[in-house]
Amino acid sequence: MAANPNPIKVVPPPWTVHYEAYVGAFYVSAKSGLPRDIAYEPLEASSAKTTEAGVWKGGMVMIQLLRYTSTPVGPYDEMTLLPGNFDVPGGHGRKYWNLPKHIARFKYIGDFSSPPFTVQLFPEEAGIETPFFTASLQHFAVWTPSFPFSSNVMRWLGVPNSLVQPPLPEGEPKELLCGTDAWYKVTASIYSPKAKIVWMDLKQHGKDGQSDNKNWWPGIKRWHVGLWLQNTQMYLGDPEVLSV
Repeated sequence: MAANPNPIKVVPPPWTVHYEAYVGAFYVSAKSGLPRDIAYEPLEASSAKTTEAGVWKGGMVMIQLLRYTSTPVGPYDEMTLLPGNFDVPGGHGRKYWNLPKHIARFKYIGDFSSPPFTVQLFPEEAGIETPFFTASLQHFAVWTPSFPFSSNVMRWLGVPNSLVQPPLPEGEPKELLCGTDAWYKVTASIYSPKAKIVWMDLKQHGKDGQSDNKNWWPGIKRWHVGLWLQNTQMYLGDPEVLSV
């Protein structure tokens, strides 16, 4: 068998990573229903393991656009979605932390480190020219002060800095879409010496202006206040294995 020309570097936790990020959040009611086509990739949506997460309760939905400048496996860009709360308490991201990561193509219009700019995300497959997610970031005002940000602040506000993740189904290729069998509790320690308030515009490109998801998540407004985290450091340790 020929050697893999792009072998996957295996690096178990703990990880310390450095990155720049834009974070936006909005509140949704459980009555609105969970848009499964947004919250899940097809692999997870079709898996019985996904139902183990329980009933969706709405709550705070969070979007993060990250540019990792230093990680144990090198630099890369990432979008993460925290789709609210469920009634069950309590690549590398998949294997070690039950994070359902998938590869996507990123297209930038402008400079990630200098708003305003727009980012569009596409499926990994070539030939698909309609993005499944678009966000535009711009300064909140002509001048806004910067301030330090820590994940400790979230705990003081009653927002936990840990995630409880259900087991993941296995897909192909197994090296990238590995499956897991246990529930993990993942805790992150985050610090940025320079955070700023920004605007996040979620108007979608290529969407019908009359459709329910013209602003990506059905029923939400177009503009949202977000945070721009610069020179950020995050520590991810070993996950806690739970019995659920």
